[in-house]
Amino acid sequence: MDDGYVRVDTDENFRKLLRTIFTDEFMQENTNFKDFEGFQYSSAVITNWNADRMVYAKLLMDNFVRESTRFSSWDEMVTTAADQRFGRSEA
Repeated sequence: MDDGYVRVDTDENFRKLLRTIFTDEFMQENTNFKDFEGFQYSSAVITNWNADRMVYAKLLMDNFVRESTRFSSWDEMVTTAADQRFGRSEA
């Protein structure tokens, strides 16, 4: 059922992956934040980043990303960060 919410089971490996792809350099070049911690703090009203299961409204998260980064969605931001971190480039 698509109710507009995204649910992501999280654990320490998931959190470590986010910290790995969202380097300070990436955040400073592509967002209004100096680091991922600042992004998480500012978006804490949208989701609990430390919960065992993150739940967030896709529309709210995408709007936050659109307003505070050069990306149009959270998915685009994650994909770009992962591609840059792990050496994948656009075809």
